[in-house]
Amino acid sequence: MRNTIANALIRDRMPYTLVQQRMREDHCLSVSLGYLHQCFLWAHEQIDMESHWAFVLAHFSGVLCIDEVHDSGRTILFATDPLNNFTVFFKVVDTNDQEHMNAFLQSLKDRGLAVSVAITDGSPLYKDALQSYWRGVEHQLCIFHVIKEVNKLILDGVRAIKNGLKRQGNKGRKKRRGRPSKKVQPQRERRRGMTKKEQATFIWEHQYLIVRKEEELREQDQADLALMLSIAPELALFRRFNPQFYRLFETEITKQCARYRRTRMVNHAAYPANTFLVKALKKISKEKFDKMIVYLGWENVDRTNNHVERHNRVFRMLQKTRYKRRKVHTIEKAIELDLYSRMIRHPLYDERFQERSGPDQEESDWEIAA
Repeated sequence: MRNTIANALIRDRMPYTLVQQRMREDHCLSVSLGYLHQCFLWAHEQIDMESHWAFVLAHFSGVLCIDEVHDSGRTILFATDPLNNFTVFFKVVDTNDQEHMNAFLQSLKDRGLAVSVAITDGSPLYKDALQSYWRGVEHQLCIFHVIKEVNKLILDGVRAIKNGLKRQGNKGRKKRRGRPSKKVQPQRERRRGMTKKEQATFIWEHQYLIVRKEEELREQDQADLALMLSIAPELALFRRFNPQFYRLFETEITKQCARYRRTRMVNHAAYPANTFLVKALKKISKEKFDKMIVYLGWENVDRTNNHVERHNRVFRMLQKTRYKRRKVHTIEKAIELDLYSRMIRHPLYDERFQERSGPDQEESDWEIAA
């Protein structure tokens, strides 16, 4: 009975009320929320997180993804291995500051974790801390966040052009009230084409085409993009900048090639003259850019920290199963149970990592069904 409830809560991540419903429908049993929580606590007593650390140290690839997730005024720091696909460590802290980050990294080092590459976002908490704990570690900045920020700046420039067209549409002689006659209306339409306001609206509705990759443009997208450029030729500068920016982070090039492409963009005559593109170029300053292309020196290092972001979403799902799981020790137990259950289902898992008190597992111990 406890195994069934524990698996529903932990493996299936079901809300407590749905577990009650399952027990009524499948087993004709009515169980209280208190008993469900007791099963949750019982399951946590059956696991040994030292076996998880043994698993981590045996299979750690040397690449570490680090990120944080915020929940009810607290911060949960996560570290994952993106190559072997498991969570390395987590820590619940009150504040996301340098002191807590240093303590988190120190815990990883004290465990004997040898990190060759660390992948993070652009937070200043990682800038100098990583080198102080692992000498020679290479710091890969997540390019997803950089691309997102640069695309936002480009779209800000598109918005400024759109607003300029819209203001032009507000000028001119004020029209007479009322609808034009049926005779005059088609003549006026043929004469004027799209109004400035209509042009501004068209650009606003299709602004995403400016930052869309060339290979993702459909035939209709290409036609709409051509119309946008005919309405506002100044958009061509943003459209020219965007694919060049994407080419900086291709996977089949060398670091030297990436740096050469960046230099050409920085020295382009038109880009520094545009307010929005100047800000975009600052995002790829020489110091930052060298951290963005660390992956080019490795065979299988990720360019983003999406792996740990996915694990952050796992935590969000855990919290949905029990909205009032707000105490630190309860959150820690929930995450530890999830880590343990995913560990014993991992392809690299071997039972030798599971420390047991005797040769045979007791009948009452928690068993995770496949």
